[in-house]
Amino acid sequence: LGPRAARRRPSRMSWCCWNAGWAEKEDEPVPLAPVGLSSHGPEVKVSGRNICGTGSVLGDSPVLQDKGYFEAKVLSPGSFAIGVAIKDSPLDGVLSPDKAANAWTITHNQSGVGPVAAGDVLGCAIDQADYPVQVYFYKGSTLVHQVSGIRGEVLPVFSVADGAELEANFGHSEYAFMPNGFQGLIRVVSML
Repeated sequence: LGPRAARRRPSRMSWCCWNAGWAEKEDEPVPLAPVGLSSHGPEVKVSGRNICGTGSVLGDSPVLQDKGYFEAKVLSPGSFAIGVAIKDSPLDGVLSPDKAANAWTITHNQSGVGPVAAGDVLGCAIDQADYPVQVYFYKGSTLVHQVSGIRGEVLPVFSVADGAELEANFGHSEYAFMPNGFQGLIRVVSML
């Protein structure tokens, strides 16, 4: 190449892309949006992360990681449930294991939960790292219930009735408690 070729400026297209700093941005991780709420029963009202009315609401992303955690803060006591369920679970009431065989939840009147007041935090930790799959339920930092034998792809589920109002937390704000070895749920993202 002659001296003239070496002095040529990059084309407008490559100058634009080079000037935008793409090479520097490739190494920066892209923050993922936290898991949110999606499908819900006809009588459930969802406003942001707050859930009230009567029925159940599913998270918008399945739990696929080995050890995931999410929680709900009780804004107003009443009848409620928190846990995991398959996508096709009935959403027209409080989702409890006796209502749906493919729902693994803890309810307001579950043995070990005790009285629940506004401000209490209930957590759900799902451990898929070993078989059988385990779900641990917490009130604050106290383990209050455990179930095993979870089958299929599950999503977070929250149920409310009788004046209960819950605030779902998938990491939108700091967790009240996080069991050792677990992390907040990670949104499933398609690589295609």
